[in-house]
Amino acid sequence: MAKRHLLKKQNLLKPVTAVLLLPLMFSLLLVSCNKKKAEEPLPSEEVQEEPLEQSLDDGQNFYSPAEDDASWVESLLARIEEERIAEELARMEESLSEYQLEEESAENTDEELAQAPAEETPPVEEPDPIEKFFEEAQEGRVINGKNNELRFYEFQNETLSPQITEKGYTIIHSSNENVQRYFYDLDYHLVKKEEWIIRSASDSKLTRTEEYVYSEESGKIIKKNISTDKLFESVSYNKDSSPVSLKSYEIKDKERYIVNERSWQYNEKNQLLKDEQIEYKYKNEDYTGGLERFTRRYEYTYYETAGDKENAEKSEKSEKSEIPPDLKYYENNELKMQYNYTDKKGTYYSWVYFDENFSVKTYYEDDIKVLEEFYNQRKLVRTKAYDKMD
Repeated sequence: MAKRHLLKKQNLLKPVTAVLLLPLMFSLLLVSCNKKKAEEPLPSEEVQEEPLEQSLDDGQNFYSPAEDDASWVESLLARIEEERIAEELARMEESLSEYQLEEESAENTDEELAQAPAEETPPVEEPDPIEKFFEEAQEGRVINGKNNELRFYEFQNETLSPQITEKGYTIIHSSNENVQRYFYDLDYHLVKKEEWIIRSASDSKLTRTEEYVYSEESGKIIKKNISTDKLFESVSYNKDSSPVSLKSYEIKDKERYIVNERSWQYNEKNQLLKDEQIEYKYKNEDYTGGLERFTRRYEYTYYETAGDKENAEKSEKSEKSEIPPDLKYYENNELKMQYNYTDKKGTYYSWVYFDENFSVKTYYEDDIKVLEEFYNQRKLVRTKAYDKMD
């Protein structure tokens, strides 16, 4: 592009230069002719040289108006025209040189930009959320004891204060008016937890307490008691820390009234075999006038692999180990529902008993319902098939 502009400008300068040179050549020719004519002596005249001083004395001036034929005007005009043309040509050449330098500089800049590799903007790394939190968070206030142990920590509206006692350790954590106290024994077992609402020194209330009991042999929890103003609950655990019994009581006038019982039974592998729940409902709000009892029971039967021990171990790693246990569900000791699984995953059937007479049996393949059978007094009365979706 730059080269095309340069050629166009050079073509424009050619006729201008020609126009300026024509008058110059004509003027030089005219001056040359006049000079030659003036130098040629006349045939009848002899050239006489007189001293300069004599000429000056005789004429008292070197200029004679009578002898002025205005021939000097043409040579003066020619010299002026030559100087003007020379200056114009020099100016035009200088302008052309500057233009060429600018075009070459522009071309070089374009080439450098084209050849220069694009500057890669380094990706902005997002700060780690945890680091960002600590950078934006204000520093908390820390108070240490004589041995540099932590005595008190405060951060915004939260405080943490650990304490050492003869029986163990206590940690107090508060957030606004909510306060929790954690009590640990010397083996760092949580033995008690308290939840408080403290609005002021004269307005505080204990809202919930949890107490834990541990086995002296295994060091695992064997009992937990939870108490509030209106509820008391006690849970017992086996050696594997699985719950085995639960009793819930409602409290009124410092008296406990049972409202719920629950028990769990396990096999030697700590797999759940039975889960029984008993709900108690009182006829009156003051827990008088009789007690109604409603029970739910879930019984589980696990798939046992036949064959020797080696095959049993292999099957446990196969899809058979993912097959759920058979289930029976009872209400007030009446069978209401059951699920029976096959040795193929996703293939099973279920029974639902609506009353003593009517029941429905449903078959599943790949966990999709494929068939329903309707029974009345244990007799098949109707079937309904479902199309399997591809």
